Order: sequence, then structure tokens, then C-alpha cells
Amino acid sequence: MQLKPKFRPELITSEQVDKDGTPLIVLNDPFSEKYFRLSLREYKFLRLFDGTRTLEEAVEAFRGMGRHYAVDDAKLILERAAQLGLMLGTNFSTARYLSQLRDTAASKETRRQLSRIYFLYIPLINPDAFLERTLRFVAFFASKWLAAVVLLLIPGAVYFVLADLPRLENEQLLFFNWKSLIYLWITIGITKLVHEFAHAYTAKHFGLRVPRMGVAFLIFFPCLYCDTTDAWQLASRKQRIAISAAGIISEAVLALLAAYVWHMSKPGVVHSLAFYLMAVSFVSTVLFNGNPLMKFDGYFMLTDYLGVPNLQGKSFAYLKYLFMNRTLGMSLAPNPAGNLKELLLFAVYGISAFMYRVVLYTGIVVAVYYRFDKTVGALLAVVAFAMFVALPVVGGARSLHQERSKIRVQLRALALCVGILFVIGLLFFVPVASKSVYPCYVASAQVRKITVPLKTSVAKVMVRQWQNVTEGQLMFELDASELHLALIKKEVEQEALGLQLEMIRLDPKEMGRAESKLTELYHCRRELMRIRDDLKVAQGGITAPFSGLITSLDEKMLPGYRPGAGAVVGELQSHQERVAHALVPEQDRNKMRAGHSATVWMPSGSGWSFKGTIESVKPYQERDLKGSPFSSRLGGELVTEVKGERVLDAPLVAQYKCSVSLKNEGTAIPLGMVGLLTIESPPTSLFSRFSSRLLKTTRVESLM
Repeated sequence: MQLKPKFRPELITSEQVDKDGTPLIVLNDPFSEKYFRLSLREYKFLRLFDGTRTLEEAVEAFRGMGRHYAVDDAKLILERAAQLGLMLGTNFSTARYLSQLRDTAASKETRRQLSRIYFLYIPLINPDAFLERTLRFVAFFASKWLAAVVLLLIPGAVYFVLADLPRLENEQLLFFNWKSLIYLWITIGITKLVHEFAHAYTAKHFGLRVPRMGVAFLIFFPCLYCDTTDAWQLASRKQRIAISAAGIISEAVLALLAAYVWHMSKPGVVHSLAFYLMAVSFVSTVLFNGNPLMKFDGYFMLTDYLGVPNLQGKSFAYLKYLFMNRTLGMSLAPNPAGNLKELLLFAVYGISAFMYRVVLYTGIVVAVYYRFDKTVGALLAVVAFAMFVALPVVGGARSLHQERSKIRVQLRALALCVGILFVIGLLFFVPVASKSVYPCYVASAQVRKITVPLKTSVAKVMVRQWQNVTEGQLMFELDASELHLALIKKEVEQEALGLQLEMIRLDPKEMGRAESKLTELYHCRRELMRIRDDLKVAQGGITAPFSGLITSLDEKMLPGYRPGAGAVVGELQSHQERVAHALVPEQDRNKMRAGHSATVWMPSGSGWSFKGTIESVKPYQERDLKGSPFSSRLGGELVTEVKGERVLDAPLVAQYKCSVSLKNEGTAIPLGMVGLLTIESPPTSLFSRFSSRLLKTTRVESLM
């Protein structure tokens, strides 16, 4: 019995024009939400299948319309349409095949429900009437004059970002902090508001309806979204690309303006909002909206440019076809590639999109777990594992088990597949050397605190901060008048005690008091010796114990100031030997070992580079960077925040001080100069790094 297929009547059609001006038909499947392109000739031929004609009868009817297809060509067109799910009553619409489609659709729906933890859309209003009334008011923002002004602003924004790149790299730490959550919500809300309205107004400009607008939650952050899916009905490819590009362009303009505000503003609310607006716009464009590997604006721009609708679905379907048909010898998986160009496109895009998803979602999970909230990070990890590993593996295993009788393994294809997987897997086990770079500053290997050893006031100060001194040079003179007075009093007291002791010895009745009076006299003589020593110190002043640089000096060190005995009033560092101090984040602390070599680079002239050896890594973290060149409050590399009752300038991420000895190589480097410290880690594989990080995290969490 010959089959009498039927073209699905519920498919929505739209007439469009290809790049070369050739008319074509785009079909929208409302159930699978997929799009299919057919030539006008193919579409008219398939419309002849109404459930009453066989293939030969349809070819004959087509000839009666003045068109012609050979039976073999017509059969290929019909089979391809059937494989795409456009026909009813074919070998590809059997009960088993339809059941398989239902299972696939159910699996996709399950993954879609799970993915809502990452991307959740809630429709709220119909904005079409509002957009229609306000369209003329926003036409100015699409003018050529405004576009010219924006282009002129680009070089300045790029310069500002590159000039402040170290500060920009460290301010990203604020992204994952509960205190900054409100700033993130505000900036993401502003960005997405502009982004979605740019889509909506561009669609209205081309005469489309915008039926829905609502709230989307992108990884728990709320923002707006609007529905412009009707853009597929536009015949002009340029118009469809313009609608997709409108949101990206609007975010780029926001990032541009925010870069100027961020560079020119001082730390505060405005500065923080500008940074978040710039960063969110950039990250959103690069990682999501402008990236063709995700089904956002960049993806639809690419599909319109290439003229290949449903590129992602076809690419994944082609990878499935390669495995099912070419490797296992099964024939149920359709081949969506019609020519060599599509074959290469689907293979490259499918592999790239899959790898990007793995990297993206892994990055999101790791960043949220370590920098935001561990519970939320663990939940995202479970969802990602279910979406990309558990559900696909279980579904694929079930399908293979049901069709196991049809498996005819192709040895060459299987060997090629195993070889590719082996090469990819080998990359994870190949040891690769890596370099870690940290901010550092140069200090002296010999550091001495400058103290006032006596309880007296300062008479004269002969030095200032950042002044070079030589060994033995007088730095401070102390007031000796109090010590002179104390010396006279103590001498009188000593003489009185001596007379009293002689009188006691003359009276036999008082001999019992002689021993205690002798002890009192002994202590008096000791105190007198101390006062004489202190007086000698005061008269000689405080001199430099070695040649060096005074790197700090108490601003209160003025004549008449009484710092107190033993008070630290400054710091002196030697010029002879140098040491580089770097702050290492907690996750890299295990890379540092005493005795390992390191390289210090200083930005002077064409750059100074010195070899050194790690002397030590402090076992406790730095809790206060007040006055440190690392602190962002002094323009340093590390983002800090005010913390605690003592007003500590604490780093947001735990940091440990690492000291590298430069011996005599770094004597030409000015003390206090800021540079970079490079540590070369032993070659390790990606698998080893991942497993060690996982084991460390598991061990730490088990102890908590």
C-alpha cells in the first residue's frame, strides 16, 4: 500500500527573501517552536500532499501546474520534510517515531523547567498600545547625529578603561557580595529596561506587534524582557538583524557613558553604580546577548545572516545523527545537513555551543559558590548536572536500549569517535606549567622600628619621612632637663640613705634595720645608674643604627611631644638588601613554598626584572591593609572595605603575605615601588587541578 502523506496544516508560514533575492518560505512550528526554510518551489510541491495523493500523484499534479520534479528528487524532498516533522502519514510518523518525539519533547520540557533556576520569564503586560503612542518620542535616539556623537566617545572610554585596568580588575570582587546586591539589582534593571525597550521600539518601527512584556530572573537577578518573536515574519533580513542588534547597541551605549562617569567620579554610590552599569552591560553583551553560542540576540543575528533558522537545534541534531547513524548504524536520527556547507557549519557550531555551555555554567556555579553563597552554588551545580549530564545520559540510554536490535556498529566511525574523545580527554591529563601573577612592592630586608626609649619629651627633630640617613646620623634630640633633675634627686637620696645606714650601724639596737636599709640603698644606686645611662642617651640623641630610608614617621614628632617610653614613632629600612612583599589570595596559598624561585618585575623604563627566592608565607591572613600600597583606598590593587569597631581596612578576599628575597640584585629598585610578582607553578594537568580543588573543598566543608 502506497503512503499518502499530508502537509501539516497548523504550520505558520511567512514569505521572505534570501540574500540573493530569491523568494523563500519560513515555516514556524508552534509546538516545537522551531523554524524551517523552504524554497518557494519546494513549499508549493509539499502543499500538494493533502492526505489524498501518493508521491507519484503529487509529481503529476505538480507537472500540471507547469513545474517539474523527477520522482527521485521529489522523494528526497518528501523524506527530508518528513524527517523535519513537517509531514503526517510517512515512515517517520509511525507510532514508535511519534512516541520517541513525545519522549524527546518531554525531556526538553524537563530541562526547560530545570533551566528556569538560571533563566525564568514571567509575562505581565501587553505594551503594544503604549509603544505605538510613544514611538515618535524615541525616534531621536536612532538618529545619525546621535550615532556620530557616540562613535566619537568610544576612543575616550577605551582609554579610561585601559588606564584604570588594575582598579577595574579588582573592583569585580564586589560583584559577589551581599552588601552590593542592591546595586546589582538597580544596574541590571536599568540595563535590561533600556535593552528590552530598544528591541520593542525597533520592532514597532518595522510594524510588528509586541504582545508581551514581563520580568525575567537571570541567575536570581530581576530584569525586564519583551516578546519580539514575531520578527521572523519580516521579509527583510536587515530588519530582523536590526531588531536583534538594537538591544546590544543600547547596552554598548550605556557601557560607554558609564565608563566616563566611573572614571571621573570619586568612590561612592555614583561611582559604584557606574562601575556596575559598565560591567553588567559588558558581561551581558559578551557572555549572553551578543554571543551567538547562546540563544539570545547574537544567535538570532547569526541565523538571519547565514539564512539558517534553528541553527542550534539543527547542530545538536546533526551531532546526534553522526553518533546514531554513522557510528551505531541506526536510521531513525534524521540528517539536518543538506550540503557540505551545512555539514561543516552544524559540526563546528554544535561542538562550540556545547563546550561553551559547559564552561559558562561551570563558571557560574564556581563563582556563586566561592564568592556569593555556598548553598545557592550547590543548588546551581545540582541543576546543571541534571540538565547536561543526568537527563541526556538517561534519555539516550533508554532510546538505545529500546532500539538495541537495530544497532549496527560502524567500526571505522567508532574508532574515529573514540580517537577524538581520547585526544580531548588527553588534554585534561597533559601537565601544563602555569604562572601566577600578584601585585607586590619592594621593601628592605633589614627593617628597624624607630622608638623613643625614654620617658621624656622631644627637643629637636632633624629628619623627615622618606629621608635618607647614614649610620650614626642624629635623628632626634631629647629633652634632658627632667633627667638632670631626676639625677640630682636620686644622688641626694643616695647620700641620705648612706648617712642613715652609718647611723644605724653605730647603734647596736638598730642593727636589725641595717639589712633592709642596705637593700634600699642598693636599689637606689641601681636606679641612679639607669638615670645616668638615660641621661647619656638623651644627651647623645637618637641616631640611625644603619644607613637607610625613613619610610614612616609619626606626624606628631615635633618639639615638646612626649610619646612615652618605648613608643614607636617611625620605621627605618636599609638600602643594602631588598625583599618583595606580595599578597596571595587564599585559593593560591598552596602554590607558595619557601625556597621556590620567583620573578619580580618593576615598571621602570623598559621594565626591571629580578630573580628571587620565596623566604616565607605568613600562616595567618592580613586583616588590616591600612596604609598598605595594596589597599584600593590608596590606589592599590586589592579591593578593601571598612570593617569592625577598630575601623580595619580589610580585604574582601582573604590574603596572605608572601616575602621574596632579592639579595643584592634589587638594590637599584626604590623602596616602596609597586610591581608584579610571578610564581611559576610545577606542571600539572587540568584534571589534577580540578580534583585537588574538589578534594580540598570537600575536606573543608566536612570539617565545618
